Amino acid sequence: MKRFAIMLTAAAAVSMLVGAVFAEGDAKKADKYLVAAKSAEEGGGDDTLVITARVVEIPGTFPPNDLYNYVYVMKYRVLDVEKGDYDGREILVGHYNPLIPRSQVDDKMDEYVDGNVKKFEKGSKQRLVLVSPISKVWNEAMEDEYFDSEDPKFYALKADVAQ
Repeated sequence: MKRFAIMLTAAAAVSMLVGAVFAEGDAKKADKYLVAAKSAEEGGGDDTLVITARVVEIPGTFPPNDLYNYVYVMKYRVLDVEKGDYDGREILVGHYNPLIPRSQVDDKMDEYVDGNVKKFEKGSKQRLVLVSPISKVWNEAMEDEYFDSEDPKFYALKADVAQ
């Protein structure tokens, strides 16, 4: 019985250690992309892009957030490339739970969502800090009507209203 208790205690300690390492890894991953976003805005970051773009298409309607968390892919027209390289006229961008204003996201994705956009609407103009592919940040449910497109899809780390 004493041996079983020691094994159980050791297993619990290993579990806590592994959990701490994974939590630290997740935090480092979040930090990496926040640093990449800041770096992109300041001129660096190989996998980031900073653009000004206008929403040209939001296919369908956003699912309610009480069902599940998701990234929703929208189509933008690129107006200006501030940092990074992008030659296309249109770009596909995924936003985490777009029904929630960017500054009010307060769950596990808070570290991957920033900006002052309160509502996504067709015709709105935004300054976006993007990373590609989306899977660098999000691997869960995705609402993507462009599933058959071969164009790259970007994740919006930051979305600000542009003038």
